[in-house]
Amino acid sequence: MDQEQPPLETELVAPGPMPVRCRLCGRPLTGAASRRTGLGPACDAKLHPAGPDIRTRRHEVDQEALPGL
Repeated sequence: MDQEQPPLETELVAPGPMPVRCRLCGRPLTGAASRRTGLGPACDAKLHPAGPDIRTRRHEVDQEALPGL
């Protein structure tokens, strides 16, 4: 009556990092920065859109020379 015992739960877990999923869409995250923030790149861009490019708002202004220079 030598029956094999079923493996323990600790033996069933694969070694390696725990899977981390995106907090917004639930997709698995693979990048270190994404795993750290908990958001994938697409979802992070939705929540934190890039600010306006300040260089596009700059323009040249015609000015007269200062007197005495």
